[in-house]
Amino acid sequence: MVSLRGLSSLAKGMLTVLAALLLLAPVIAAPASLLPPLAAALVVVGLSILLYLRVVGSDDEGGGSVWNAIPSRQYNGRHVESGGLARGEQEAAIEEIQEDAADRDRKE
Repeated sequence: MVSLRGLSSLAKGMLTVLAALLLLAPVIAAPASLLPPLAAALVVVGLSILLYLRVVGSDDEGGGSVWNAIPSRQYNGRHVESGGLARGEQEAAIEEIQEDAADRDRKE
């Protein structure tokens, strides 16, 4: 079952891809007019799929979160007012939990 958050992410990604394609249409259309229509359609579809995957990211990357693009060293500086402080604390807590689990595994 697809969650509401997943549908929202999919919709945002598709809107971003559509906007990028509309902005890039003149750049894509000029060389594409030299190709047969089928090849041009394949190029546009391929580029849109690659762009969509780049924007949304995979589940392994945290669901395409904007925080993936921000270095953790900037959480307490430039991005502190946009939630960087909380994000830094969350990541520190996760690292601490992972270290505790690794220590327990070594002891057993």
